[in-house]
Amino acid sequence: MKSIRTKALEWIGLQCQINSIHTSQYDLMETPIYFKLVGFVNEPEVFIKATTLGLEFGFEATQWDGPLPATIPGVYKKHLLPWEDLKSINHEEQVQIILDLLLKTINSRKRQYRKCQFCGEKVPIEHRFDKDTCHGCASEQFNVVY
Repeated sequence: MKSIRTKALEWIGLQCQINSIHTSQYDLMETPIYFKLVGFVNEPEVFIKATTLGLEFGFEATQWDGPLPATIPGVYKKHLLPWEDLKSINHEEQVQIILDLLLKTINSRKRQYRKCQFCGEKVPIEHRFDKDTCHGCASEQFNVVY
């Protein structure tokens, strides 16, 4: 089985060819492209998005808001790689920097997952009642109503 680094490197190479993500002439400006973490819990996705400032790295996750919890989409921007930085280096260095920032974003997202103390499932922060309890088990164990 390929490592996440190898999969990410192959994906970046493909995105550089298909979408030219390493140039500021990116045709799909402001449209994120997603890298799925296949094999990790619920297979979350991280994204790279070309903006007018540079390449943005992050992930999307549900936010719970209001006195009656309602879900709203949340976008978490983790890194920005300015176009000026990319233009000043060769293609191989560009790919390496993009890979490094993508892996940092992946690791940031993966660190948000914890095992529930009751069911043992790994769940992200947005689906936990507290640091050790998922929403489902909070309802069962603590009578929390969602």
